Amino acid sequence: MTASERQAYASQCAQVMTHLKRLSVDIHDRSVGCAGNRLATDYVATILRAQGWSTATQSFDVLDWHDGGAALTAADGTEFHVFASPYAPGCNTHAVLTAVASLEELEAAAPAHELLLLHGEIAGQPLMPKNFPFYSDDAHQRIVASLEAYNAAAIITATAHKGGAAGAGSYPTPMIEDGDFDIPSVFTTGEEGERLLQRAGQPLTLVSQGRRVASRAANVIARINQRASRRIVVTAHIDAKKSIPGALDNATGIATLLLLGELLAGYKGRFCIELVALNGEDHYAVPGQVAYMAANRGLFDAIALNINVDGVGYLEGDTAFSLFGLPDDMAASASQELLASEGACAGSPWFQGDHSMFLQAGRPAIAITSDWLLQNVATQTVTHTSRDTIDLVAPQKLVSCALSVRRFIDALS
Repeated sequence: MTASERQAYASQCAQVMTHLKRLSVDIHDRSVGCAGNRLATDYVATILRAQGWSTATQSFDVLDWHDGGAALTAADGTEFHVFASPYAPGCNTHAVLTAVASLEELEAAAPAHELLLLHGEIAGQPLMPKNFPFYSDDAHQRIVASLEAYNAAAIITATAHKGGAAGAGSYPTPMIEDGDFDIPSVFTTGEEGERLLQRAGQPLTLVSQGRRVASRAANVIARINQRASRRIVVTAHIDAKKSIPGALDNATGIATLLLLGELLAGYKGRFCIELVALNGEDHYAVPGQVAYMAANRGLFDAIALNINVDGVGYLEGDTAFSLFGLPDDMAASASQELLASEGACAGSPWFQGDHSMFLQAGRPAIAITSDWLLQNVATQTVTHTSRDTIDLVAPQKLVSCALSVRRFIDALS
C-alpha cells in the first residue's frame, strides 16, 4: 500500500467512525417512527445527495410505541418484576391469575377475562407477529388465535433463560411483540414466573403504561446511472430495536452503504446502482420493506442482484459473504473480488435479513455480515441489547467490505 493509499484508507476509517458515532451514539434511538429514526434517515439522505446521488425518501405510516413501565402486585403488596411488551396497549387491570403451560391447555380452557400467565412449553420462544408479510409459522398462528379466543384481560409471559435466542440476546425476551395483537401483555423471567405460579387463582393488579403512537417513517433510496435497464440494489436497514444503540445492528451496514456511495459516486457502468436504507427490519411489521416491495411490484425482473449488508464489522472473525442463486459469471466475480479478499470468508446460508424479500421475488442476492455473529446466532448476547455499542466495531472491516463490493460491482460492469 502506497503512502497515498494509506492516507485514503485512514480517511475512510475516520469517515465510517463519524457515521457510526452519529447513528449509534449521538442518536440514542433509531426505532421506526421515533424522532431519532427521522434524524437518521435525514442524515443518510443528506450525505448521499451531497455525494451526487439522485436521492428520494419513501414515506409511510407506522406504529411507534412509548414504554412507560409496568407493575404487577398481589393483594398483600407483594410485587413481581415485569416489563411491558413492545407495541402492546397499556392497561390497569385487577383480575384473577390463571396459568397455562401448553397450547393444548390453552385451547381446552374456557374463555375468561382473567390475567393469563403463559409459562413452560408454550412460552418457549417469541411469537412471530400474526400479520408478518414474509413468513408465517402455523404453530405460532395457532397460539395467537387461541389467545384471542381466550380473551384474557391481560397476558403475562415467563420464558426460561436458555443462553440466548436467535436474534435476541437479552433476557428476559418478550414473547409478544406485535402491534396487531390488541390484548395487553407484559413479560418476565422464568424465575418470576415460578413465583407467580404460587399465586394462581388469586387476584392480582397489573398496570402497564405502554402507549401506541401513530407516526411516519421513510426509506432512503439513492440512484446513479438511472438510464441503465438493470439495477444492482445495495440494502442496509437503518432502524434498530427500541432504545438500543444498534451499532452492529445495523449502523455498520449504513456506514458501509455511505462509504460505498462515495466510492461509486462516479460510476458509469452498465447497471443502475441503487442504494437503499430500509426502515423496518427490527419492527414487527417491517413497514419499510413492505413499502419498497409495493413500489417495485412488477419491477423486480429489472434487479440483477441484491447485496444486503447487516451486522458487518464485529471485532472478532472474518466478514462473511453468503451467495444466493448467483448466475455463473456473477459467482465467479464474487469468488475473485469478495471471497478472496483478505479477512473474508464464504458465509453459511441465512435468511433473517432483507435479502430474503429479493430471494422470494426470484432475484439473486449476496448477504454480508460478521462471520462470528453468523456462527453464534443462537447464543450471542450482543444484538438487540444495550451491549451493541460502537466499541465492538472494527472500522477497517467496514472499509474493506465497501472496497470489495466496489471492486465486485466494477468487475460486473
